[in-house]
Amino acid sequence: MVMGARKFILLTIFVVLLGTSREAWAQKISIHMNNATLEEVLKKIKKKTKYDMMYQMKDVKEIDSRQSVHFDETELQEVLAFCLQGLPLDFHIYNQTIIITKKNTVPLPAMRTIKGVIRDEDGIILPSATILVKGSSRGTISDKNGQFSIRIPEGENTILITSYVGKKTCYTPITQDNSYTITLLTDVSEVEDVIVNGYQVIAKNEMTGATSTVNAKDIRTPGATSLEAAFQGALNGLEIMIPSGNIGSTGRMKVRGTSTIIGNPEPLIVVDGIIRENIWPFDRNTLYDLLNENDLSNSARSSIMGNNLSGINVDDIASITLLKDVSATAIYGIRASNGVIVITTKQGHSTRPGVRFRSDITFSPVPTYHNAKVMNSAQRVELSKEMIEAGIPIPSFPEEIGYEAAYLKMINKEISYTEFNEEVTRLEQTNTDWFKALGRTAISQNYHVSFNSGKDGMAYYSSFGYRKENSAYVGNDRETFTGMLNFNYNSSPKFKIAVNLSGYHITTSGYYTGINPEQYALTTSRTITSDQFYTKGKATLLSYRKNGTYQSVRNRVHFNMLHELRHTGNDNKTSEVNLNAQFTWNLLPYLNISVTPAYSQGTNDSQLWADAQSWNVAQLRGCDYNATLSEEIQNLMEYISPLPTGGILDYTRNTRRSLTVKGQINFRKTWGEETFHSVTATLGVETRKNKYDGKQGIEWGYARGKRNTLLHDYRSPSDKFQQVQEQFPGIGLVESSDISQTEHDMTLVDRVENTFSEYGTIGYTYDSRYTICINVRNDASNRFGEHTNNRFYPVWSTGVRWDMHQEKWYPAKPWLNASTLRVSYGKQGNVVANVSPKTLVSHVPSDPITNESYLQLEQLPNPNLKWEKTLSWNVGIDLSLFQNNMEISFDYYKKETSDIVVEKEIPIENGFRKMYINSGAIDSEGYELQVKLSPLSTRDWSWTVNFTAAYMKDILKRSYTDEPALERFTNGNAALDGFPVSGFWSIPFIGLSPKNGAPLFAVMDQVGGEMQKVSGSLLDYLVYSGDSEPRVSGGISTTVRYKRFTLNAMFNYQLGHYKRLNPFITSSNNGMLSIPGADMNASTELLTRWQQPGDETHTRIPALSTRDEDVSQYLPDNSLSLGNYDAVYRYSLYNRSTERVVSASHLRCNRISLNYQTRIPRITEINLGITVTNPFIIKNRRLGDQDPEVMSMNADSYTPTMKRQQNYSISAEFIF
Repeated sequence: MVMGARKFILLTIFVVLLGTSREAWAQKISIHMNNATLEEVLKKIKKKTKYDMMYQMKDVKEIDSRQSVHFDETELQEVLAFCLQGLPLDFHIYNQTIIITKKNTVPLPAMRTIKGVIRDEDGIILPSATILVKGSSRGTISDKNGQFSIRIPEGENTILITSYVGKKTCYTPITQDNSYTITLLTDVSEVEDVIVNGYQVIAKNEMTGATSTVNAKDIRTPGATSLEAAFQGALNGLEIMIPSGNIGSTGRMKVRGTSTIIGNPEPLIVVDGIIRENIWPFDRNTLYDLLNENDLSNSARSSIMGNNLSGINVDDIASITLLKDVSATAIYGIRASNGVIVITTKQGHSTRPGVRFRSDITFSPVPTYHNAKVMNSAQRVELSKEMIEAGIPIPSFPEEIGYEAAYLKMINKEISYTEFNEEVTRLEQTNTDWFKALGRTAISQNYHVSFNSGKDGMAYYSSFGYRKENSAYVGNDRETFTGMLNFNYNSSPKFKIAVNLSGYHITTSGYYTGINPEQYALTTSRTITSDQFYTKGKATLLSYRKNGTYQSVRNRVHFNMLHELRHTGNDNKTSEVNLNAQFTWNLLPYLNISVTPAYSQGTNDSQLWADAQSWNVAQLRGCDYNATLSEEIQNLMEYISPLPTGGILDYTRNTRRSLTVKGQINFRKTWGEETFHSVTATLGVETRKNKYDGKQGIEWGYARGKRNTLLHDYRSPSDKFQQVQEQFPGIGLVESSDISQTEHDMTLVDRVENTFSEYGTIGYTYDSRYTICINVRNDASNRFGEHTNNRFYPVWSTGVRWDMHQEKWYPAKPWLNASTLRVSYGKQGNVVANVSPKTLVSHVPSDPITNESYLQLEQLPNPNLKWEKTLSWNVGIDLSLFQNNMEISFDYYKKETSDIVVEKEIPIENGFRKMYINSGAIDSEGYELQVKLSPLSTRDWSWTVNFTAAYMKDILKRSYTDEPALERFTNGNAALDGFPVSGFWSIPFIGLSPKNGAPLFAVMDQVGGEMQKVSGSLLDYLVYSGDSEPRVSGGISTTVRYKRFTLNAMFNYQLGHYKRLNPFITSSNNGMLSIPGADMNASTELLTRWQQPGDETHTRIPALSTRDEDVSQYLPDNSLSLGNYDAVYRYSLYNRSTERVVSASHLRCNRISLNYQTRIPRITEINLGITVTNPFIIKNRRLGDQDPEVMSMNADSYTPTMKRQQNYSISAEFIF
């Protein structure tokens, strides 16, 4: 009797399956389904067991009968036997694969053997992967080493279908080769079946909150200067502004609007379940002056110091999850009112050892004047000529540079007219390229190597990273070392240990206070050569009284930017070590206890320095370095100069030590026969302590070099004054104020933050259709000390979920696969760390006159100060369409924040003009939309698109602040009730005067340029210009794959906000029009300025006037005065007018990358790629070279930041 081919195949499979492991057959599951098809039942079993399944789709689909299945903790084979009873199908279980076959046979063709190995994209071998021959029931499983062997028919166009849990199915065409390496990529949809919130791992179908998740491989951007820049636009609902292109700078993040005015608005950062704190104890803009955002030295320092994301290597990240609404974030209590970013790092696998090495080389080209609205040298010379001819007063200018110097020499007959013309021609042709002089073609390098292995219940992942970044501007560099070790050990089925050790060291170099190469290139005249020293100010060396009158000795100090860069600096070193462990005891199958201790220590050392040769120190010293002085003055230098020797060191040193301990009980139980029930619960306590120790000081006499010595002179000013009078009586009375500069000043920081928390969650799911979840947390903080009424603050939330597609009545449409409705509501709190209910004082150095120490009052007490409170609710709907090829998620939210800490003006007899109270209120609402598309998916081609959009509006309902001054209105800091927190106002511009080309304004000016006196409040003169922060933000990413080539592009966009253009001409300190000096460049807008009557019909750029008009006399009570000056100048108002407001909506391309995947013998996989970072931006043409993301709204000077740079990267990855 001849046996049929199919029977032979089935018999062979049966013999193989005799080796089925006992562990596989012992698998128990709980399943409850009503009136379901066989296909639906099998899918549910696959999801419950995480086993792979092998069967012919047509064999299962032709079974049109329905059945009800109800089992609880029942062995898998019993469940399968029940489901297949009476059907022409049979099943077998091998390792973790269920094979379902028909009970008939076909002839067996000639066969050949194909062998291979299965790996993931990291080179990790994949045991128990399923390999099927397309179009047949033939298949096999990879062994523990990821290897497989399968026989296929000879002479047929065979395709192997390889699948694995959490990986995308791979289709491999078989050629003449008999050996293959198959790489499976991570399937995002599989990974996103769970949500990691740092305390729990929640099944996605039980999540009631609003979250967004992205995999690290999707955001990895070679050349990105920060992690925030890499995932900008990738996480829906997370608005990221990158205000500077400095290496070391960080982005500003905000989730769902603003919930605080004075407090920190950024989301909480959590890494592997532990909160990652900043090393600085206060806001990055300041250290010792808690709320002063205008401190220039701290602004320079914070521009490169990074944040709590800086030391995280993107190659060590597995996924990033954004928790947005109260249901998702309530478990973090008071720290989470601004959202939570949860970062999960890569873990080890119990496989044979694997190694992965990656390298990126990034090129940054020299910046250019492209799109810069600044004059070339010929245009600048012509402007100077026109101003002199028009009789416009030139400010005190250096006699040695520019057209002005040549003109002055000619009229003083120092040079002839011919020599004058020759000098003018030379100046016109100089045209120094300051970008080229101050920039460079920078090369940056990045290397990362990781090791992965495991055996006998142990698994580890370790990595080491090195990155050397160089800016396109000389003087801005960063060097980063990172290391990580993740270790997991299952000592028994009852006990598990997970340990994470990570650390980093970052060294960053930046610029001294007031030094900005990009700003210098844009604002400095191109008639000056790059090696030229020119006068930049005069310094007073000596003041004295002679014959009853004050006199002084003043010296010119000379400046050269390249020289200044060599003799000033901003050095920052940051190190951090993080260690956390989790011990888990499984008491029962549904109950476990975990204890997690974590310790973190970080240090930051920042030095702003200027040596004796710098211009900054020359200003203080009173003369240039090695200047030629008279013998008498030279002898007096020790006494009369504030800084006779050495330079300045402005330093901060800070150490943070954090200790966290949390204990948690986790419960999960499922039961039911007719219907399915699931209960999850968590109960825990957590204590957290942050200890900050630091100091900040300014040292005079700093001698930079190998020893970096300090030349202290602790003599008091009065002692010096007395010595001068005794030794040099002939020079008269020296004013002691001129020699009273502080030479040694230090501020100590000692701050402790203690928090104790109790938290709990409970969730119930009924029949996989309805879910309800409740979260409660109670936080206690030492910020409120003995004020027990506010020491504790409860946070709670509740959420419900309805999976409509699980309903029996749900329409079985091929285009409508799943529908889910989510609703959440709850209350959160926030504590403003920089404000205390108690009196704040600081120790002040001894008084220079009395030599007595004293305390300085910093903040008045307010025992009624309490938590900021936020009530919020969220409604969301999730849809899966067209065989899951389109996924749509939509959320609407509303937040009401009250008791916001604001400044309240008080009578000056209290000793302060302001104090802090809980009186503010903000209402926020918004919409969020995310669409994922997979319009094309074949063996050779695939195309995916991800689109996110978030609309947000926040309105300040109550601030209790007095009407601000004009400057705060125009700069967006007014905080006016009924308007957005970041709203700003402008003077309504109505045109130019036909008489003199001066700017005219509504209300203030009548038609024809006549003046009228008006009365009223400040807002009567202003119009609302809009929000300075985006109303709409989002991202677009698209990936196209053709065979081994992958093209990816990522964009982010921000819409609905406005910015103020850089001033067409800067103002002086008191707001008066400031004509550019000979060393300054000017805007090309001046080329189209008003110059004669009639020009007002075709230009809106005012004339350069011989005088700037003070219009305050026409306004009641000087209500429009700027700063501390009563005068209000017309040209300053022009820079604050509606004419200088422009839309900042833009679309930025974050990156475009092209990758190719291949392999060679002994190397599992090679990935090669090229990436362009920041290739282009689509924005309003009027912005020119201004970056619309820069948040500065200053109307008096150029924005002092550096734009994001365009980079080109080459990448290579090798997996062994």
